[in-house]
Amino acid sequence: MIPLPFIALTFAISLAGFVCILAIPAARSPESGIGLPIWLLMVWGPSLAAIILCLRDGQLVDLLGRVVKVSTVPLVVWALVAAPLIFLILLGPFAPDTGSPLGMGLLASMVLFNLILGPLGEELGWRGYLQEHLNSRIGWLAASLLIGAIWFVWHLPLWAIDSPHAQIAIPLFAGHVMCYAVIIVAAYTLSGGSILPAILIHLTVKLASNLAIFWGFRDPNGWFGTSLWLYLALAIVSIGTVYVRTGQAGWQLPSF
Repeated sequence: MIPLPFIALTFAISLAGFVCILAIPAARSPESGIGLPIWLLMVWGPSLAAIILCLRDGQLVDLLGRVVKVSTVPLVVWALVAAPLIFLILLGPFAPDTGSPLGMGLLASMVLFNLILGPLGEELGWRGYLQEHLNSRIGWLAASLLIGAIWFVWHLPLWAIDSPHAQIAIPLFAGHVMCYAVIIVAAYTLSGGSILPAILIHLTVKLASNLAIFWGFRDPNGWFGTSLWLYLALAIVSIGTVYVRTGQAGWQLPSF
């Protein structure tokens, strides 16, 4: 049911990068000249695996075409893209600490950094390849939950090094990842298989968690704990929206 070559290749690429980070002290930070290419290798495991397998199968043009497919993205999906930043604005007054200013230069670099070390390296694989393979077999919702679990496990090595993820309680992160998986795949489904909304939602999710520090959520667990309920509510709304607009419950018996 699960395309094992994709899973094996994804984890092999990412773990190779992780081992290099462990072995090379100068590579521990992605902000260093030595660290950046190694972190890119680790983060880009899913997308690189998808590109390699699609190139083998003659489907690379289709995969890349769905990255820039805009015409099928409905207005409701753009609302899902904006939702994480709206959550940040709504929760700002409840931040436990005083906020700090954020310059436009830092904001621009934050957007670029999060785009490259995140959604571009992951979404061609998780949603563009794996979701597409599982949809017809078990349904979009079941597939999103399965991929969410794999996605969570793929992140776990980050708790073994001094990374921003290691500051987040694992159960909180797991809850967020499962909500993100449902929201992103709902947007993917509503957009007719366009990968663009998946990339953008992944980006705004990361930006919101980064910007929360400047809003006054100094402890990442404060932001992840406070915002989890909003993301859970959005995931439930997303499931209902897909059903109303497409008639897809998202769950079916496996088709082998």
